[in-house]
Amino acid sequence: RFSGQLMAKSAQQKAAATALLMSGLTKPLLISVPVGNNPARVRFLIYLKGLEQEIDIATPAHFGGIASDRYRALNPQGKIPVLILPDGTAFFEARIISGYISERWQSVGPSLLAPSLEQRTLAALINQIHDLYIASPNSSDPRVTATQGCMYKGVDVIDGPSRSAKVQEIAKQLDVLERLVVTPYCVGDTLTEADLALYPTFHFFHFILPRVFEWDSHVLRTRPKLGRWFAKMEELPAAQRIKAEILPALEGWEANGKFSAIIEQVKACPNLPWGDPSSIAIRNDFFEDG
Repeated sequence: RFSGQLMAKSAQQKAAATALLMSGLTKPLLISVPVGNNPARVRFLIYLKGLEQEIDIATPAHFGGIASDRYRALNPQGKIPVLILPDGTAFFEARIISGYISERWQSVGPSLLAPSLEQRTLAALINQIHDLYIASPNSSDPRVTATQGCMYKGVDVIDGPSRSAKVQEIAKQLDVLERLVVTPYCVGDTLTEADLALYPTFHFFHFILPRVFEWDSHVLRTRPKLGRWFAKMEELPAAQRIKAEILPALEGWEANGKFSAIIEQVKACPNLPWGDPSSIAIRNDFFEDG
């Protein structure tokens, strides 16, 4: 069993996963990985509702990897996460899986439904902004990259001008979210799926943008509502579990040199905009006033 843990890589764990799968599922099985922000939002929901004993968790490695025929039979898009039900039904796409879990276990833990229609609509809008303009390439072709891919996709996939444009798109969408977020959570006093969608992605922002593109180390300094929202999210024990899974994986990327070629690409294109326009504007105002 992999209840409530991200599991991983030992031969014993893989053997246990294989035995579990071959003997037949008795509960839903989530296929996930520690570092992905989209899989993380589903695990966040599981932890928040306390469903670790209701949903098992495995990795794509237990199915031969995301490029394997076995995995592609579950998700033809070749992406993560996937939720497999005991009858063999496989659902994919993080938002769809989250919706299934929220409805199936609606009476367990927080409902994640805001009290008013307007708040629920705002939550859906924030979720959509994240999914369409930040987290998804809207294509299964690996050569097509999401906006967030500028932070970690290799220089063989994204050239300098394209990467710079995506970095600026992140800044724009952060400004959009700053306008929309209400606080203390995204739509007010109630946690919604919008909060769970944003939180893992913001760890990517905090970790990568200052290291690779020389953004302010406090990425949200010029976006105070998002800053207050993020601080509130950090108070949740379930959020701390997600943080403890994502950060070591990002640190592993850094230790293995995943960002090195991207940093060199940035240095080789000094005339392209790489910084946060909001922070640059504040610095310019400071020096002009001084």
